[in-house]
Amino acid sequence: MTIPTPSITPPPIGDELPEWLRPRVPAGFKPLSSPARLCCIMQKGGSGKSTTAVCLACELALKGFRVRVWDADAQRGGATHWLAPQLGDGAGEPANLLHLFKGEASPDQVTYPTRVPNLYVVPSYTSLKQVELAPPPGVEQVIDWAINNTSEPFDVEITDCGPTLGQLSVAALVGAPNVVIPLKASGFDLDALTELNRTLALTKQRLTPHLQIVAVLLSEVLKSNLTSEVFEALCGDYPDSLVMGVRQSVKAREASLESIRLPLHEYAPTATVRKDFQYLATQLVEGRAV
Repeated sequence: MTIPTPSITPPPIGDELPEWLRPRVPAGFKPLSSPARLCCIMQKGGSGKSTTAVCLACELALKGFRVRVWDADAQRGGATHWLAPQLGDGAGEPANLLHLFKGEASPDQVTYPTRVPNLYVVPSYTSLKQVELAPPPGVEQVIDWAINNTSEPFDVEITDCGPTLGQLSVAALVGAPNVVIPLKASGFDLDALTELNRTLALTKQRLTPHLQIVAVLLSEVLKSNLTSEVFEALCGDYPDSLVMGVRQSVKAREASLESIRLPLHEYAPTATVRKDFQYLATQLVEGRAV
C-alpha cells in the first residue's frame, strides 16, 4: 500500500477530531437517493460489519426512512441478535433468510419489525450455512429478487455479510451493490481487504456492473502512527469513496450484549461513536429528517 496525498477536502464537520481522523469526502461525492441499497462487507471477523450495519440502519430509521437489514451472516451474534426482532410466539425457528433461499417463504414472510420505529430485519441463524453447503439454483440473485418482490418497498436496504466471501456474500452484493467496507488498522485486516477487492472486482465483472465502493470505515480507531498511515493510504487507494474513522467505544460493544441488546441510540445516546454513525447516515443516503 502506498501512502499518497489524497486530493480531497475534509467536510465542514468534526472540528473536535484530529485532522488525520476527519472524514475525507471526494469532490463530487453524492449521497444515494432512495430507494438505496448498501452492503456492509469485509472478509474478516471483528472488523465492525454488524456494528456498522445496525447503527447505520438505526440512524437512517430515526431520520424517517423505512429501513430493512438483511442478516446474511450464518454466525450467531450478528444483526439478528442485536436488533432482537419481534418473531411471534417463539415456537421453533421462525421463517428466516434460509427459508427465503430455499423458496419456502416470501420476502414479506421473513421481514420482521424491531423495537426501532421504521426499522425491520430479515433474521438468520446458524442454519443459514446450508446455503453455502448446498446452494439453491440462482443463489446469487435471491436477495435482489426478494427486494424487488417485496409488497411494500423500503427506502433503504442494508445487507450485513459474514466474514467469508462465499455464496451468501455474493448474493448480498448483488442485492445491494453499494459497498461499505469496515476494517481495522491491522495487518490481518489489510490482507483480508486485498482478497475482498478481488471478489468485488469479479462480482462487478460477472454479475453486477454497477457495483461501487461508497465508503471505507476505519473501525475503533486509536491515535497511533499506524492508524494515521493506514487512514491516509485508504484515502489514496479509494479516491472515489468516503473514507472516515469510527471512534473506539466501549458503549457500542456493551449495547449488543445479551443482557442489554439495545440500539446504541437508546443505550448511549450521547456516545461520541454515535456521532460518527449519524454523520455516515447523512453522507450515504440523501433524504429527510423527522
